Amino acid sequence: MLISSRENPLIKEAAALVSSKKARKETGLFVVEGARLCSEACKSGAKVLRLFVTEEAEKKYPEYLSALLSEAKEVYNITCSVAEKISDTKTPQGVFAVCRFSEKPVNLDENGVFVLLSNLQDPGNIGTILRTCEAMNVRGVLLCGCADCFSPKVLRGTMGCIFRLPIKVFSETAEALSLLKEHGITAYASALAENALLLPDVKFSEKSCVLIGNEGNGLEHDVIEACEHVVMIPMPGKAESLNAASAAAIMIYSAAMQK
Repeated sequence: MLISSRENPLIKEAAALVSSKKARKETGLFVVEGARLCSEACKSGAKVLRLFVTEEAEKKYPEYLSALLSEAKEVYNITCSVAEKISDTKTPQGVFAVCRFSEKPVNLDENGVFVLLSNLQDPGNIGTILRTCEAMNVRGVLLCGCADCFSPKVLRGTMGCIFRLPIKVFSETAEALSLLKEHGITAYASALAENALLLPDVKFSEKSCVLIGNEGNGLEHDVIEACEHVVMIPMPGKAESLNAASAAAIMIYSAAMQK
């Protein structure tokens, strides 16, 4: 079936899922854009309810679309004009998958490294950190008061790892910290503080969680106080601080390499 109208109800729904966190939360659906990312979602077990694809994309990306075309419950051809209506990018590839939320549960009883992100709002930082987490075999990620991890920009930044990583979303950091304590996980706050341990001297526990705070304000004082350890990354250069994603990468790598 070809959809050529930008006012088609399915297209309007998809466009709302792209632009609105509220729409994603109410429906439990989100939109993945791009041939490779849609393919990653499908291969990783995401439930693809609808696939929208232009004729040009079918010819250009057959290797990515083969599994999608067979796994999607509904498949629609769309025009390039309709693709622009759904797209969150300047040059859409013409492939969109409407998927249902399906969190991989976080097992807090495992040994290893966990990561807690508190109030991060930059989609690029969240996407980059999640990719680092997958690369370093992080056991699970706790997102507390962060930007929507199923927004288009975060999805693109994760390069597909979001469909494989165990992730749990919390509205409050305190709730996540309580769970960490219940499961015997030692919390390490990344912060610039006088009493902080320097990262090279830190011995991470068998079950440890690295905490990274907001891009501008860092971790809140009460969050730092609730952690067993405060850790600071030594910076011999002139920069006063590191980007949140950079700090997270250094902390996660250091913890993971001790396992």
